[in-house]
Amino acid sequence: MIDILWLLVCSGLVFLMQPGFMCLESGLTRSKNSINVAIKNLADLGISIALFWAFGYAFMFGTSVLGWIGSSDFFVHVEATPRLAAFFLFQAMFCSTATTIVSGAVAERMKFPAYLILASLVSGLIYPLFGHWAWNGIDLDTSLGWLEQLGFVDFAGSTVVHSLGGWVSLASLMIIGSRTGRFPDHQPPRKIHGSNLPLSVLGAMLLWIGWLGFNGGSTLTLNEQVPSIIVHTVLAGIAGMMAAGMVSWYQCQLPEVESLINGSLAGLVSITACCHVVTSPASVIIGAVGGIIATLMSRGLERWRIDDAVDAIPVHLGGGIWGTLAVALFGQPELLDTGLSPVIQLGVQVIGILSCGIWAFSITYLLLFITNRFFPMRVSIEAEQIGLNVSEHRAKTEICDLFQVMEAQAQTQDLSLRVPVEPFTQFGQIAQRYNQVMNALEEALTRTDAIVKTAMDAIITFTKHQVKIVTANPSAKEIFGYSINEFTGMNIHQLLDWSTPVADDTDIGMERLLKVGRHEIVGCRVDGSRFPLEATVVETKSGQDCFYTGTFRDISERKQAQADLFRANQEITKLNQRLKAENLRLSAELDVTRRLQQMLLPKEAELNQIADLEISGFMEPATEVGGDYYDILPYRDRVQISIGDVTGHGLESGVLTLMVQTAVRTLLESNQTDPKQFLDILNRTIYQNVQRMNSDKNLTLALLDYQKGILNLSGQHEEIIVVRTGGHIERIDTIDLGFPIGLDADIADFVAHLQVQLNPGDTVVLYTDGIPEAENAQGIQYGIERLCQILSQNWQQSAAEIRQAVIDNLRQHIQEQQLYDDITLLVIKQRKIFEV
Repeated sequence: MIDILWLLVCSGLVFLMQPGFMCLESGLTRSKNSINVAIKNLADLGISIALFWAFGYAFMFGTSVLGWIGSSDFFVHVEATPRLAAFFLFQAMFCSTATTIVSGAVAERMKFPAYLILASLVSGLIYPLFGHWAWNGIDLDTSLGWLEQLGFVDFAGSTVVHSLGGWVSLASLMIIGSRTGRFPDHQPPRKIHGSNLPLSVLGAMLLWIGWLGFNGGSTLTLNEQVPSIIVHTVLAGIAGMMAAGMVSWYQCQLPEVESLINGSLAGLVSITACCHVVTSPASVIIGAVGGIIATLMSRGLERWRIDDAVDAIPVHLGGGIWGTLAVALFGQPELLDTGLSPVIQLGVQVIGILSCGIWAFSITYLLLFITNRFFPMRVSIEAEQIGLNVSEHRAKTEICDLFQVMEAQAQTQDLSLRVPVEPFTQFGQIAQRYNQVMNALEEALTRTDAIVKTAMDAIITFTKHQVKIVTANPSAKEIFGYSINEFTGMNIHQLLDWSTPVADDTDIGMERLLKVGRHEIVGCRVDGSRFPLEATVVETKSGQDCFYTGTFRDISERKQAQADLFRANQEITKLNQRLKAENLRLSAELDVTRRLQQMLLPKEAELNQIADLEISGFMEPATEVGGDYYDILPYRDRVQISIGDVTGHGLESGVLTLMVQTAVRTLLESNQTDPKQFLDILNRTIYQNVQRMNSDKNLTLALLDYQKGILNLSGQHEEIIVVRTGGHIERIDTIDLGFPIGLDADIADFVAHLQVQLNPGDTVVLYTDGIPEAENAQGIQYGIERLCQILSQNWQQSAAEIRQAVIDNLRQHIQEQQLYDDITLLVIKQRKIFEV
């Protein structure tokens, strides 16, 4: 009974792999498909066990017909044989595991009924038949399948379970294709990020627990091998995770979470075939190689444009093939007990791998290809965009509500519609913000409509080609004398007289009016009278439609007043002289403000006192007073670095930069170092001042807190560029680290921070948008890529030399072109010698 109890316990552990796969796949896919992923895992569990009980077990473990297929034990009865019941349950869990591997690979694009067909195919036919070839007779401690009789060894299913699931996944992906947007034409592959990586990590841990029963229970008895098998399993998983993490770190300059997860799983898959016949050091090598193979294979699938949503193929197929070969490479002959030499054993293992690949891949591809011709297995693009939660299961979500309201607004142009707001959720916050935007848009359109209706000028819209009037405001009726209904469909030429000269302009046609945009013309009233008009016509586009909007002003009184204006010219000349004197005074005040702004910038002597960093800054305003800001403030053993950009430039923007500089220094002197509180207090202070000034100014602001090689980033600004030793460029997006300062009263929920490790010789470059957006005479912007190239070429230079190289290259690009925005550049380089 102890052996039966051990099998039942291990069956429970293997069953735990199902929720493990569910968590793993749900976390690695987008939230709009999470319900679909979860229900697929539940459905394939039910389908696989039902079909395995009905005939899968018979095909796999029934009386063998020439070593190819079983012929007994259909609808297996277990009541009289407890050991049979335990063995059936254990093997049913293996069947479910092989089936659910496919779920993650094809996630986010396969119809639910199509997946049920695929799950039935795997659990009812593909898995049991190959399982018969490799495992028939293991319950009787004999070899009856043709692969077993050759000497093929796969202890717990590296090939039987995992490679088979990987082959089926590969064939399925070749039929249904990649997710929309994963591989854009003539562009690098676009990574689709998972929605919940902590959930994926939980799933991986559950799979680890399940693997203890997966491998430990494959002895079918609780014997002296079990402890070493479990230890080998754990060691291989750890080795796979560490090896994959190091490869990912080398390739991407950071340890990707997905690589750590999949590396550990690949290590577990690799050891599954040989955990009973290898030593502990060998299990570490096998797991590490499995993790590396999975990582490299994942990159290869990307190059081949095969979209595996959770990297099931690299993990289960790549790791499974390697683990099966490792039986011959690392297995101890006395424990293998096949009587084969290592070379022959390797050949037999290759035969097993090839037979699995040919059987699983070909039968899956053939049947799915035929099925797909008559019953398309992939969801539509529209269903994929809205998400399978809604399209396949009618599981309505908050984001679905948002899309429905947006669609209704697009069709009905009813801007009064609002999205339901579910409080205290992420999408609830998005819906709330969207409703705020729509409130502002509706208010703006209402104001525009009110302006049009109350304007003193005639505002008329007419078609581009037939110049037929579409709409006219009430002032058009007052100016031209026609009713609003009479305007509709009228040719615009009926309101204009092109033959009558006005002032110095004669023979002005519609084409000239449209090209010039504004001109004096002659209008025709309903009573036939003529009068001078000033016309402004602009072309307007709304989606695919194009029309003209004309503003017509009656300037009869203006013409009459021209004589009076001429007489007033002398008085205007006198006033101009007074204005010139006033302009001189204003220019002097602007100069004082500009010099004050420059005086508050960090001095060279202050920067040289910072032992760990070499810092060089540059700022040039587009006008007398700029809207850019930066500061470097040493305090205690840290350095506070800040850079910001106020909307616009000029005196008002310059005053706001002085406010920010003062507020930052005050908060720092008050020992306020928590980035969230720091930015929240700073924002509230600036927001209140902006409101008091009745200004629409705000600024992007990034704060960098440096201490002994660690750089903590917070706040929203331009990308931060890190130039590593050797010239490698890292671009850090700050869009999710904060919110513009002074735009909203409360930004605490938007503030986050990011930590960057700096090594000796590494350089951090901060800049404002005036640099990448600077244009030459042809309108070509300088661009972030050009900036990164100059930084990479000059990484060995000092901070001052790097700064000067960028500025020289920028000026060479724009040449004599005028700057339209302030430019600020700050280069921070960690010195070569860093004392701990």
